[in-house]
Amino acid sequence: MANRWEVSHRVIGLIDGRWTLALLAELQAGGRRYQELDDALDGVSHKVLTGTLRRAERDGLVARHLDPSRIDTATLYELTDLGRSIDDILTTLERWSQANWHNVNAARQHWESRHG
Repeated sequence: MANRWEVSHRVIGLIDGRWTLALLAELQAGGRRYQELDDALDGVSHKVLTGTLRRAERDGLVARHLDPSRIDTATLYELTDLGRSIDDILTTLERWSQANWHNVNAARQHWESRHG
């Protein structure tokens, strides 16, 4: 049986990609087509976005299906219940980041000045 830190490490691995958090945040507002995600995530390449979506789908965070309201049968990406359940964690992480990033940055600058 894995210890508690090993399991937590695995879970953190689900969201550790540069674009994964941004993707999950974008999908919190509802389902999006690929092009809408590409437009919203400024700077992401098609290859990286496709890989991020596939990993999130593999991990059960995102579901992909055809949008029945579209004549061109566009693919729609939505958060699953599992993907939505991570929202509280992401909100807490964002709140901590906003409150503490200046402290992290100051510590880095202090370290760099000593170890340059």
